Amino acid sequence: MKLHSHLFHLKVQKVEQICLFELSWGQGQNLTVQVNYPTALTQLYEEWQRAYLSFYQSEHMRGRPVGGGIATLIVDWHAELVKAETKFTYEFHRWLRSAELYDIRLQIAQASQELVKANPETTEAVQLFLTCAPIELDRFPWEAWELGTEFAATGTIRIIRAPLNIATESGTQYNKPKQRRARILAILGDDTGLNFEADREAVRSLLRIADIQFVGWQPDQTPEQAIQQITNAITDQQGWDILFFAGHSNETEMTGGELGIAPGVSISISEIKSQLIAAKKLGLQVAIFNSCSGLSIADALIDIGFSQVVVMREPIHNRVAQEFLVRFLQGLAKHLDVYESMMAARQSLRMEKSHTYPSAYLVPSLFCHPGASLFRITPVDWKQHLYKFLPTRIEAIALCASIALSCIPPVAELLLNGRTFVQSIYRNSTAQVPSEEAPPVALVQIDTESIYRGSISQLNPINRSYIAKLIERLQKLNASVVGLDVVLDTPQKDPPSGDKDLGKAVRQAVDQNMWLIIAGILDSDRELSISKTTAIASEHWTVQGYIDVVDPHFVEIPLPDQDCREACPLAYLMSLVQTSRQQLPALPKPHTSRTTNLRTQLLDAIDYKAPQIRDLPAPLNWQPPLGLQPLVDFSLPPYRVYQRIPAWRLLEEGDANKFPLLSEQVVLIAVGSDERLGIAPGHADRFDAPAAMNYWTQQSQMTGGESLAYMTHHFLTRHFVIPIPDAWMIGVAVILGKITVLLIKRQQSRWSPTQRLRIIASSTGATVVYGLVGLQLYISASVLLPWLLPSFVFLAYVLPATRREKYA
Repeated sequence: MKLHSHLFHLKVQKVEQICLFELSWGQGQNLTVQVNYPTALTQLYEEWQRAYLSFYQSEHMRGRPVGGGIATLIVDWHAELVKAETKFTYEFHRWLRSAELYDIRLQIAQASQELVKANPETTEAVQLFLTCAPIELDRFPWEAWELGTEFAATGTIRIIRAPLNIATESGTQYNKPKQRRARILAILGDDTGLNFEADREAVRSLLRIADIQFVGWQPDQTPEQAIQQITNAITDQQGWDILFFAGHSNETEMTGGELGIAPGVSISISEIKSQLIAAKKLGLQVAIFNSCSGLSIADALIDIGFSQVVVMREPIHNRVAQEFLVRFLQGLAKHLDVYESMMAARQSLRMEKSHTYPSAYLVPSLFCHPGASLFRITPVDWKQHLYKFLPTRIEAIALCASIALSCIPPVAELLLNGRTFVQSIYRNSTAQVPSEEAPPVALVQIDTESIYRGSISQLNPINRSYIAKLIERLQKLNASVVGLDVVLDTPQKDPPSGDKDLGKAVRQAVDQNMWLIIAGILDSDRELSISKTTAIASEHWTVQGYIDVVDPHFVEIPLPDQDCREACPLAYLMSLVQTSRQQLPALPKPHTSRTTNLRTQLLDAIDYKAPQIRDLPAPLNWQPPLGLQPLVDFSLPPYRVYQRIPAWRLLEEGDANKFPLLSEQVVLIAVGSDERLGIAPGHADRFDAPAAMNYWTQQSQMTGGESLAYMTHHFLTRHFVIPIPDAWMIGVAVILGKITVLLIKRQQSRWSPTQRLRIIASSTGATVVYGLVGLQLYISASVLLPWLLPSFVFLAYVLPATRREKYA
């Protein structure tokens, strides 16, 4: 420890009628003086003590009452106490001002003067660590010694007590600066004849700057349970800064004092010594015993390395103890150190409450380990507030692992697939399948049987003469909006008449007011659709839309900054045409005589007459990376999304009444799941069916046409399921988990094993409830909340906090 000229150690030892005053300071300086001990001082102290105890009456003291005689005279104990105090303190101060102690007083006063002279603005003070032996000397009010007054010392001189024997070094090596709020453990002991409500309120006044936990005996507890609860709380792994005790206490010679824990039950300091040492190593610095006769308690705690201990040297009345505590904690709340807070409380008792509580200011004392700095509650800045929310090692691992997994595409797809599969089961189990009379989309599929029945030999690209037959048939069935999921970007040589047949069918259909939306593909920032060399169709009288889909699990929507006049998704355009036809009376008509771009004119008319038709939900219009792409809702059964019509049946069924809805539906012509069909040879237009769809159909493959049918349905019905990103909900789980952890740790040491199991069950149940709520929100609010990773993170935060860690 670095030595300072303003740090003094004064040892006062009494041997028979001689007192030895030994002052040491600086680099080994020492001054020793012998003074005669006035025999009247002991008698005056005993008279003061008798008047003190008689005035405050033992039944309201925070110590075990002792037997006494029966008073037979009416005595004004207030007056007697004031008189006894005056006599005792006068004799005490006269002794301390004796000529033999002049050099000691002078040395201390000069140090105070030099300290101020060196720096007039200094807040440092001369510290005098006082050690007395035997204990009879320790009972005297040394804090009232008016050192320096005779020399006009201008600085502060602090008289701080230290025990005669200290076996352990100060715990300051464990008390590293903490990036958190101060933590206070308040132990409320046996309240027989006492009322701790004022103590509770006084301690709670620090909630603004400290975390506080109360423990203590409850009527429904056995004494053993109360003791176990208290010892568990003392060794809490988060550590404490201040230990506060209120209740009955007494001095003992061999066990370091005893504390009243429950009615008729006490525990000695020696019995909880190991727990107190563990708490010291976890950062406990200050102990405050607002109870009676605490000299042996202070000696015992400083001996095991506590930094500071505040005690009452004498029995203390309940109301005095509460008054002192209120003032003392007010000082701590103002960020005064322990000594300043204690002296402010003593001064309040002396100046403001001297008539109500005479002599009370003489009783409190601060014991301090000479190697420790005085504790104060430091102001909490934003960094300390933030610190408690920082993740622990387990929390950080869970958080990083979850974020990383959510960013791996195969994992994200697997999680989404599982989530929507469960959604299908929930929708079916709760009978929440939509009950529309007819799906808004008709899917005409060129499947394997259609290839066989139609004797189609040209499969890639598909025989366009066959497509022409389908369009002619749809024209006869009065289909008004037809999408063609076949790219016509190159001429077809086999059969030679394929392009001609298809071109003829398209012209006839268009001239009969059929809206044809033909598929294209994206090439950079433009669409490749109908080749002019084929002469099949023209952008002047048909509409083109691209079929490129980044992920078949998501609806392809126009981006906020994308001009649909240049490039637009096929499903979006099909739904736009159908909705416009139903809501706008005057639309541009498709006809082969047109000479202006039909898509552009359609969009211009919508923007002018009914722009709301093109509006999408707000989250879909946000700019990346905040923009959210809606899901294809495969939890809806396919038969509620589209009507599947095999191409062969459309051509061979002669009864038009078999297809009564085609005139009101959007018709999509697409290839089936035959592996020979697709955009290019060897690239079938199919992919693994999502688990949610497989739940309804048991099919292992899903075609691009089926995916487009789902998307078209969603646009037509305004059914957009917004998936909340895993990272967002992981963030929410982190916040909720951390708040739960902080609440758990405030009460943790009180819990029994049964209560811990309840917390674990409640936390696990909360994730189950969250999952069920998420399943219903998917249906009711069209929002998909991820479940697995957020739940994992939440439990990774909460469950470790419920584990009772034992100090090794």
